[in-house]
Amino acid sequence: MPSTTKNPLKLFNLVESAAVEAAVRRAQTGQSIRIGPDPALHRDKGTEHRWVEAVLRHRLSLRSLNRPIAIRATDDGVHPLIEDGQHFPAVALSVPFAEGTLDFLATYDGRSRLVFDLLIPCDRCQQPVPTEEINSLEDLGDFLLQTRDALGGSPRLRTSPAHSTGCPALGD
Repeated sequence: MPSTTKNPLKLFNLVESAAVEAAVRRAQTGQSIRIGPDPALHRDKGTEHRWVEAVLRHRLSLRSLNRPIAIRATDDGVHPLIEDGQHFPAVALSVPFAEGTLDFLATYDGRSRLVFDLLIPCDRCQQPVPTEEINSLEDLGDFLLQTRDALGGSPRLRTSPAHSTGCPALGD
């Protein structure tokens, strides 16, 4: 009798494949890839976006793929750089692929650490909100494999000003 279930395997691009392999390796060994400290911030005018891009590239180990991976960094028009901030916008990053784009939001967490969240449509209002904190290649792999027990979600999901007015997820 033929199977009636669909094939759950999805074809991944180069970055996604590397992320899945890294997540599986971390699950099997309990150890993450050692990538060293984040790149240093240069205080030259206009380099902030390039620095945030370099940190994302570093944390996702994109240089190790031996292939140029484009990242576009711009000011985010909705989210502040720090929670309850008003003056400095967060940074929106897009990593384009033939099949689609991974959109990230770079902000600072409560410990003043630069963190990256995947922007995904909210289940309730369909607006792109920070849904999952992704700070390593393994985190991205866990997200792609939907291993929710290995993920913690984004603390910025419930406070994101990107939600539609009255969205039940806001402050939930």
